[in-house]
Amino acid sequence: SQDQSFPYTIGEKNYQFEGASIWSLHEGVKKSDNSPISIFAFDCINNRHLLPLARNCFKRVKTIRHPDLLRYVDGIETEERIYIVTDQVFPLSEQLQAGRNTDLTFWGLYKAANAVRFLNVDCNLVHGNIRISSIFTNAAGEWKLGGLELLSSIQEENPVIVSYGELVHDFNKYATPEIKKHSLRVIKDFEPRATDSWQFGCLIYEVFNGDISYPEQVYQRGAIPTSIFTQYKSLLAPEPRARPNLTDFVETGLMPNGYFQNDLVQVNLFLENFAVKDSSEKDSFFKKLDGSLDTLPLDFCKYKILPELAKALEFGSGGPKALGLIVKIGKNFTDKEFETQLLPLVVKMFSLPDRTIRLSLLENLAHFVDHLDKKTVNNQIFPNFASGFTDSVPVLREHTLRAVLMLIPKLNERTINNDLMRHLAKLQIDEQPGIRTNTVICLGKIAKDLSDSNKKKVLGNAFVKSLRDPFPHARMASLMALNATVDYYDPVEIASKIVPCISTCLLDPEKVVRDQAFKAIGTFVKKLEEIANSMPETAVVKANSPNQTPSNGNVPEAGWAGWAVSSITKKV
Repeated sequence: SQDQSFPYTIGEKNYQFEGASIWSLHEGVKKSDNSPISIFAFDCINNRHLLPLARNCFKRVKTIRHPDLLRYVDGIETEERIYIVTDQVFPLSEQLQAGRNTDLTFWGLYKAANAVRFLNVDCNLVHGNIRISSIFTNAAGEWKLGGLELLSSIQEENPVIVSYGELVHDFNKYATPEIKKHSLRVIKDFEPRATDSWQFGCLIYEVFNGDISYPEQVYQRGAIPTSIFTQYKSLLAPEPRARPNLTDFVETGLMPNGYFQNDLVQVNLFLENFAVKDSSEKDSFFKKLDGSLDTLPLDFCKYKILPELAKALEFGSGGPKALGLIVKIGKNFTDKEFETQLLPLVVKMFSLPDRTIRLSLLENLAHFVDHLDKKTVNNQIFPNFASGFTDSVPVLREHTLRAVLMLIPKLNERTINNDLMRHLAKLQIDEQPGIRTNTVICLGKIAKDLSDSNKKKVLGNAFVKSLRDPFPHARMASLMALNATVDYYDPVEIASKIVPCISTCLLDPEKVVRDQAFKAIGTFVKKLEEIANSMPETAVVKANSPNQTPSNGNVPEAGWAGWAVSSITKKV
């Protein structure tokens, strides 16, 4: 049963991995924050003969750290089980079965070779268990070397690999010729690379060709790319001392026209050294990456490139070009992915004083606005977004204004009717005529989102005010906005204020304004006619005085005129 003090929930077992290792691989989550992890479980009761291997792996994974090794997070040993908790990973076999991306495979080989080189050269340790089932991939598809059951120092009297190597599943399949000829003790006679370089060669074979069926098969090229085949053969040299260490393998691949010269590897190498690159190198890199982004694996873009770009942006070395690439990758995100991976960054970017970043955010808003939730927009984004309305640089005020239409569906009633309207009122008297014009257009487009009181109080006053703007396009925009919002106004306001003000534009110096004024006044007069036709024919109160002429309320126009004339005549 699961230990209640164990701060992780053990999830479903990966049945495809079952039998490939002494470990069972499980999905898992950290109880405190529900973050995904992986759990390697060893059954001490039913596999007691393999316990030395499990314990060696547990000891080694805790103490040896390298970016290309499986990262240990936590672990526990009980009488029944050993649990090793790592970052979330998946068996390499799943990536290979999903369809090979050769560039991704070469990047994987680069990472695995780096890990083995570190163990062999820097730590003077032999891994002794290099195979597909000892390699795992993270969410980005990058390879991480695990399988440390046999990791040993050959300086020890009885290294684990010598004492227990043959207990590992299919050990003989990947054993070197000298081990097959003599015994496992021969490992102590050679450098760690002699064993691990051979096994790395077998790994290359199986990655490109599938399972090794018989020993001689490794000398056939099959589907191994020609670019790597010469180096591959040297790893499988019959003479142990002739096998190169994996430093040579990596350096050869990085040479001009080498097997590591592909876009994906080069992008990674640049990202991993991003901090030491100068600005011109970064600009060149961003330009190249923008062109090749669509050819790179999507998961790799999401979980490797994007976090690296985000890191660069946060530390001020990425700029708007990095932000543009982040947004481009983020277009493929689900709402959940956006919330966990991008939203915190977007919120932070809006708070930065860097105008180029803020301008880039506004220019790219259309690509990510749908992922934003209302609460975050109103509480965290809008207060910083709104600073753009009062920025001293006109282009930032302009872009902030244009972005309102994209953000309006996310704003609550209070933000729209109080904060936003206050800013738009100021922009209506902006020194830039284009901004004044676009403010009127914006008001016309968001009219439907305003409260009833603002529709009645604010819109009419705002548009009438702009009819007096010296900039013709502002007057034109105001007439069009009035025309589009005719249903929002009080009839008395239309008759007493709006129509008289529109009439001043009927003789505007600009023909386009005059034409629009006639259209608008026609719309409003028609509206008034409809209202007038629905009114009672008179508001005169009926009186039944015996001296008064009986009336049915229908007083003919001639009667009124005649009555007036006769009165005047009598006065004469």
